[in-house]
Amino acid sequence: MIEIRPNAGKGVTDWVAERVDATTFGDSQNFGFYDGDKLVGGVVFSEYRIEDITFSGAFEDKRCFTKRGLRIFFDYPFNQLKCHRITAYTETDNKRANKLLKTLGFTLEGTMREISEKGKDANIYGMLDRECKWLGEKNG
Repeated sequence: MIEIRPNAGKGVTDWVAERVDATTFGDSQNFGFYDGDKLVGGVVFSEYRIEDITFSGAFEDKRCFTKRGLRIFFDYPFNQLKCHRITAYTETDNKRANKLLKTLGFTLEGTMREISEKGKDANIYGMLDRECKWLGEKNG
C-alpha cells in the first residue's frame, strides 16, 4: 500500500526536481508517496500566487493514483490554499506526462516555445477549482 506523506522534506522536492529536469522549486510544499521506506512518487506545489499555484510531479508506481491520493493532493491547493487554478508545464515531447495531465483533468492551454533549460517547447496545462473531479461537490 502506498503511504502519502505531506511536507515530506527536501528529499522529495529534490527527487521530483531531478526527474522533471528542474533546477529548483524555491518556496514549495511537497507530498511524498512511499512504498514502505522507498519513495515512489512525489508532488511539489510551488510559485503560489494567491489564485494560482504550479504543480510538478514524478511517479514510478501507478499505485500513487488512488482516488484517496488524488483527493489529498488536490485538496491542498484548492481547499487549503483556496487557489482558483493549478498550472502545470511539461515538454511537448513527453507523451507520458501530457497524457497523465489530461487524465487528471488538466486542460491544454497553449505551448511556450524553447522555454525549457534544454531549449525545448513546453505545453501549459491548467485546472480550475470547479473542474477538479477529485474533490466532489464541495469544491469550486
